[in-house]
Amino acid sequence: MPGVLSRSAAWRALAAAAREGGPSVAELLDQDPQRFERYSLALDDLLVDLSRHPLTEPVWRQLLALADERDLAGRIEALFTGEPVNASEGRPALHTALRRPPGEALTVGGEDVAAAVHRELERLEALVEALRAGRWRGYDGRPIRHIVHIGIGGSECGMTLGCEALAAEGGGGPAVHIVSGVDGRELAEAWRRIDPAAAVFVVASKSFTTQETLTNARTAWAWLAEAAGREVPEQFVGVSADEAAMARFGIPEGQRLRIGEWVGGRYSLPSAMGLPVAAAIGTAAFRELLRGMHDMDRHFRTAPWAENLPAVLGLLGVWQISARGVGSHVVLPYHPGLRRLPAYLQQLDMESLGKSVTQDGTPVATPTGAACWGEVGGNAQHSFFQWLHQGTGRALAELIVPLDEAACPAAHRGLTLANALGQAQALAHGHTPAAGEPAAAHRAYPGSRPVTLILFRRLDPYSLGRLIALHEHRVFVQASLWGINPFDQWGVELGKQAAKALIPAARGEGPPPAEADAATRGALAWARRWQG
Repeated sequence: MPGVLSRSAAWRALAAAAREGGPSVAELLDQDPQRFERYSLALDDLLVDLSRHPLTEPVWRQLLALADERDLAGRIEALFTGEPVNASEGRPALHTALRRPPGEALTVGGEDVAAAVHRELERLEALVEALRAGRWRGYDGRPIRHIVHIGIGGSECGMTLGCEALAAEGGGGPAVHIVSGVDGRELAEAWRRIDPAAAVFVVASKSFTTQETLTNARTAWAWLAEAAGREVPEQFVGVSADEAAMARFGIPEGQRLRIGEWVGGRYSLPSAMGLPVAAAIGTAAFRELLRGMHDMDRHFRTAPWAENLPAVLGLLGVWQISARGVGSHVVLPYHPGLRRLPAYLQQLDMESLGKSVTQDGTPVATPTGAACWGEVGGNAQHSFFQWLHQGTGRALAELIVPLDEAACPAAHRGLTLANALGQAQALAHGHTPAAGEPAAAHRAYPGSRPVTLILFRRLDPYSLGRLIALHEHRVFVQASLWGINPFDQWGVELGKQAAKALIPAARGEGPPPAEADAATRGALAWARRWQG
């Protein structure tokens, strides 16, 4: 692994250029009629337009040089060949193996990981086909028509995104209800919508120890047993890396789906975790999702830097965050099916890049990561776009637009694209009021807001898989340049441990733990007055 980023010659040149400033984005666009062609990359129907970033040819050359100085090619090969790139946990990150086509072997530690993945995928597909064909029946003989997926974090976010984004693909599939919150309200809402005799509960937890998931699962087990007059293990499926834990819970052997320890939750959609998505859209469509991911994997591994979409996005992200002071990555999908995409990328970005030490444990020398958030673009235009256009924060806006409008009424066609392009243009160019214009200071837009525009033909399983993999690899590039580990998440654990110790006091079953501070004790005392 190369030394710290700040010692790279290319990085020092990039940082110096950022300090010196340069032409505005509007000036760059006005000066170069070929700027769109110069700073846009394409892969089939997928366009990534970077022309609204303040890129110049010297900056572009230094960004590409930075990839070589930081040995990005070596890091990519280490990822794909199963080296222990997750250094703090001493294991590989093999999520790309989850979407390798049959026949592409990958041997790691003496095991053909790809073959094991395909065996589990076949088991997943057998369960899905039984569900969709009506052969899986509940305790009174009626076919299963509902899936209640119980998971949280990486075991929930990708499943919700997949089911919402691909809802149009799901003819004939069971209805999917996703439960994550620990307070029981989501579970009660799911019960209101389902018939217990026609529902399967999927308990999804890599460790099978997640407090929220197991609490909900035990409550669901008891609810179903009460409805049936007996325990009904045949209406439960488990997805975990710990088969013994699934067995202890009571999941039947044929309904225990396994995932590898080497896949993080935020990368688990193409694994057996994706059961609810596969059930909703069908196995052929699920295979298309995997194919889209694999095609982006192959592009990332083989394309030269200047044409490599994830590499260029990662290089650009590091430059914007660490050299130009951008603190936010705002995700703006212009399609209602991608409503959950900002939250999905929020976990991917912030869990992966929210690190303050390098792989060897030394403090980082530059800012890493950014706050990742967003909303469906059309809605956001009427809320926080005010902050994007005229606020003092520095944000990178990513506008994502599927182009196919076949499902839209004729009067609505073209409006989404026009809005996205109009906002991109306004963010880039800004506006200077005319002399004497009323309230001129309030009507001024500074412009030069960096914008990434992503266009593709239509939202379908293939394009969704490709888009997800694009961002997975973009995050990996950023982590590689900063020298941090994107595959651990130790920061998630501390708050969980504190919460576990507070459960008895929060339930009124005992005093606060000794380590609870005065503020926590005060809040507990106040809560007891009003909990009822």
